[in-house]
Amino acid sequence: MMLMDDAPPLGLDEERQPPHSAEAEQSVLGSLWIDNRAAGLVSDLVSSESFFFDAHKLIWDATSAILQAGQPADALTVHDKLVAQGLSDRVGGLKYLMQIDNATVSARNVRRYAEIVAERYAERELIAACSEAVKASWQTGARLDDRLDRINALVARAEGLRKGVGQRVPFMRLDQLRDTAAAVRWTVKHVVPAASVGMLFGGSGTFKSFIALDAGLHVAHGLPWMGRITQAAPVLYIAAEGGAGLWSRINAWHRARGLKWGDLPFYVVPAAIDLQQDAWRIVDAAQAVGVNPGMVIVDTLSQTYAGEENSANEMAAYLRELGARFRDLWACTVLLVHHTGHQATERPRGSSAIRSNVDFLLGVFRDEKEMLATVTSVKQKDGELMSDCTFSLTVVDLGVDDDGDKITSLVARHLSSAEEVEQAKLAEQAAGRGGRNTALLQLVHNGMEERNLRKAFYELLEGLDAEAKKKAYFRAKQAAVDAKQIEVVQGSVIDLRAGA
Repeated sequence: MMLMDDAPPLGLDEERQPPHSAEAEQSVLGSLWIDNRAAGLVSDLVSSESFFFDAHKLIWDATSAILQAGQPADALTVHDKLVAQGLSDRVGGLKYLMQIDNATVSARNVRRYAEIVAERYAERELIAACSEAVKASWQTGARLDDRLDRINALVARAEGLRKGVGQRVPFMRLDQLRDTAAAVRWTVKHVVPAASVGMLFGGSGTFKSFIALDAGLHVAHGLPWMGRITQAAPVLYIAAEGGAGLWSRINAWHRARGLKWGDLPFYVVPAAIDLQQDAWRIVDAAQAVGVNPGMVIVDTLSQTYAGEENSANEMAAYLRELGARFRDLWACTVLLVHHTGHQATERPRGSSAIRSNVDFLLGVFRDEKEMLATVTSVKQKDGELMSDCTFSLTVVDLGVDDDGDKITSLVARHLSSAEEVEQAKLAEQAAGRGGRNTALLQLVHNGMEERNLRKAFYELLEGLDAEAKKKAYFRAKQAAVDAKQIEVVQGSVIDLRAGA
């Protein structure tokens, strides 16, 4: 959540600022306006004194007063209340209230926002207590017993803070539980919950990255994905394996659908970052340009995780960190792209803690002989498992480069009916040589250099090592040569197919 230049003076002049979270404080206030019933979910955690910024204290007090009077509270009614009290200018006026309102997309995680506010308040109180204890110890003119009594009182105060914040347990009436359940929202209806951490996993060469990108672009455009309604939202794509080929994939996706990318709210971090240690750097970069993603895609887990994949404690800590840094801050969906093991291809690679610490699991499975991949719902915390969905992978022509060589990329497309799936399978069978052979032939144009054909073919084989790519290319090329579809002469590819 980005603060406006003309917002109230929320910052401090001191170089070392007391612990606080402007974003969490704003999210608590905005959540109460989205759903006034949420006040019952946070009243045990926060009060006016819990807020660090004076503007937020005043906004909280005004909101609480309106709700206690049995009236609806939102940005406009709170502003009217503040105007009547002569306090509007002290909180940045209606403009700042509307900023909070517009930036808060969901009330689902209001309790977690309130916990953050309460924890930061406790941290500030602890610092204050420790500072007072130090001062008391230096009061050499006072009796030693008096100083010790004062320090013991401060220690007891700090202990109360630890018990009050660190061990708070949600305690709800049935109506509060009902209101929380009713607040479930979806990034992709009944498949990808909003404000969640989930995973798309698959083996090498299953096209999982293409499918994850397909999901993100549909959300950014607000288009249905896999036949299901999406909640249009900005998307942040962490391309930890590098962003060199990502633009081609995005460009091809738009060309295949006849869409323009224009001002699409789709943002890319083309670098491998240890998210357990440095996720805050991405948050800072996003907030610096006012981006509040509704979906964060991490491609892949292995490139953003420095721990041991088989360690339950380490993996759980990594997933909790993503939840705290991304999901809780932005109320967004975090979608991790991950590999399977060499043997256990039906589940994500690594610790079983993955399954227990994510909200949903989607597996990608592929028939090696076809350019088709099936997405299967393995876990869904907030609903029923969806039926399997099949994607076809097609090659899109992007023109030629400066040397006149063909530029292509793969695009994933959801097959929306059984008829489309069958037609795609028949098309693969008609090619007669399997999916990779078909893909190679789609890349060929007469007179191209073989090295460029090989390079383009390698780009289709995501997740495979160099040796596996070489073997796959040799087999596909030899099959095309044996079938008299192509010929390689002095490093150039001759297309022998009719009409070439």
